[in-house]
Amino acid sequence: MAEGLESMQVRGLKSAVEPRTRHSAAAYGLVATAAFCLLVVGSNIPGPLLPVYRDRLELSTFTVTALFAVYLVGLVVTFTVVARTGLPAHATRVLPAAVVVCLAGDLALLAGSEAVAWLFVGRILVGVSVGLGTGSTATIVLATRGERGRAIAATGTLLGSFLGLVASAAVADLLPAPTTTIYCIHATWLAVTAVALVAAHRRSRGTVTRLILAPDETGPSRLTHPATGRSTPRLRMAGIALGAAGWAIGGIVVGLLPTVVTDMTGSGSITVTSLAPIVLIGVACIAPRVIGSLPSPVAAGAIAVGAGLCFVGVWAENLSTIFVACVMWGVGQGFAYANGLRIVAAGVPPIEQGRVASQYASIAYGFTGVVAVTTGWIATAAGTVSGVGFAGVVFAALSAAAVALGFRRWPQAR
Repeated sequence: MAEGLESMQVRGLKSAVEPRTRHSAAAYGLVATAAFCLLVVGSNIPGPLLPVYRDRLELSTFTVTALFAVYLVGLVVTFTVVARTGLPAHATRVLPAAVVVCLAGDLALLAGSEAVAWLFVGRILVGVSVGLGTGSTATIVLATRGERGRAIAATGTLLGSFLGLVASAAVADLLPAPTTTIYCIHATWLAVTAVALVAAHRRSRGTVTRLILAPDETGPSRLTHPATGRSTPRLRMAGIALGAAGWAIGGIVVGLLPTVVTDMTGSGSITVTSLAPIVLIGVACIAPRVIGSLPSPVAAGAIAVGAGLCFVGVWAENLSTIFVACVMWGVGQGFAYANGLRIVAAGVPPIEQGRVASQYASIAYGFTGVVAVTTGWIATAAGTVSGVGFAGVVFAALSAAAVALGFRRWPQAR
């Protein structure tokens, strides 16, 4: 009886979603995606500036990597809260709040140009904002765009990372005050996006909320158990391992390689010293569009090969080899993180999608933080070559574990 009543309520909610309001809901989904990309842009702005902070504030290699990784503390804690609470059900309210928190983070980072403590505060705030934005955007986009939005958290993260790195490096090289100007520009765009979110929400007239609460039903796929419509436990573990390996390489390249390239080249150009992460994230964004699809084991293999090449490049002080490694890593990351998210989130409704995306990202980013800080500590204590060698062994081992867990279980590449 209760189930029948609930079914009638769901049908009533669905019938209330007219084509015109569905169009406004789709527009809201696009604005939400843009907002999420801006949040990720904010998280990547400090990356190209790390060598500047190191020299200006006289920071050690460990402190530089800790500054990169502390962002992950706020991020992972927030992911954990989102994954264990009902926040995804309130996604349309949580996302604007995330934008406001990111604005506060920009202000703290502005103050941090002369005081490292404020840099840590700003990084934590930006981490919280991305943590809130990931789950809420994943919920909104799946509800408004259907299965096409299943991996939006992965796509938006890669695109936002690339735009953040490029914009930060370009502004720092071309405009005055490199550690302040970019944050002013980003804060302005965040304010514009906050207004757009409010306007889009008003136009949708509650349609997005109804779609979140009463999603279109989807059946089991080839990724899932026929009975439950979800991925098998072992395949989920393979997807998580794949995503963790795919994302952690970004932590090493963004947090460590800019200072490595700076020391090798002696260049004062922030764009030059940021080429390694720009190449990595750029290839990660482009590869899925050019290649189309790549089997998950091949993506894992590209990550392992890239790790070996990066070690050789740093050991031989050969920039060309380092950049080739970043290309290999970019191909692996471009498919690994998105493929892993599709696997672990297969068959779940929008609210659960928000929780699953947050849980998945929590593991990937948490692992990234541990690897980045440990690599920085080893690089400080025993030299950069030892640090990169440690990271290479970790990536190779995790890639092998992902391939083994998914053996004969991987879904068809898409």
